[in-house]
Amino acid sequence: MYTSRRPDHLFLRTMMDVQSGPGKAGRPATKPKATKADISRERVLLAAAQIFAEMGYAGTTMRAVAERVGLRAASLYYHYRSKEDLVEAVLATGTGSIAGSVQQALAQLPADTSARERIESALAAHLGSIISLGDFARATRRVLAQLPAPLRRKHVALRDAYSDLWLGLLESARDNHELCEGVDTHLARTFILGALNSAADWYKPGAKSPPEIAAQLVLVTRGIFRSNAAH
Repeated sequence: MYTSRRPDHLFLRTMMDVQSGPGKAGRPATKPKATKADISRERVLLAAAQIFAEMGYAGTTMRAVAERVGLRAASLYYHYRSKEDLVEAVLATGTGSIAGSVQQALAQLPADTSARERIESALAAHLGSIISLGDFARATRRVLAQLPAPLRRKHVALRDAYSDLWLGLLESARDNHELCEGVDTHLARTFILGALNSAADWYKPGAKSPPEIAAQLVLVTRGIFRSNAAH
């Protein structure tokens, strides 16, 4: 049975701050107090993520989203003009937050961090992000192949750009002689991202915590590294 998982709102707000950049003089950007319209828009977006995750793109209607949040269908169009606008907002939260989380984690590492340690930091950031996103991550996985062609091309390009970031991390490890001989970096990327993204489907709160799961995944991926790679 499908169980809806709401994302950590603090996480989402933090990720939006990260992507918008710091305020003046390096201070965090200040956010205006949320209005009733902002709160209503967030409720709509949460409901849309849940329904897209449950029903896919074709099975989701604006009326169903409106009913989920107790709005008239006409009121929903005040926030989103079409189903395409709504799914794009859901996808932007899903893919954008994961990429932003990983980029932030990497940016905070010291300059002399080994390629292996950078990969392990990215693993933990991606996993924590996809678990925190809940329905947004599930919806992103479900609807991408079902989108209208122009929208699908746009988001496939964004997905591929993020995938290239991982390829760069692995190739850096190879060039620094940290990978075992014969490791195919393209396949390694596919295996790693597949394992990370599948957490959106199988993760259940109450068992292992996201950091504990990340630690297990780090142990599994260490098989591709030379034993003398930096710890």
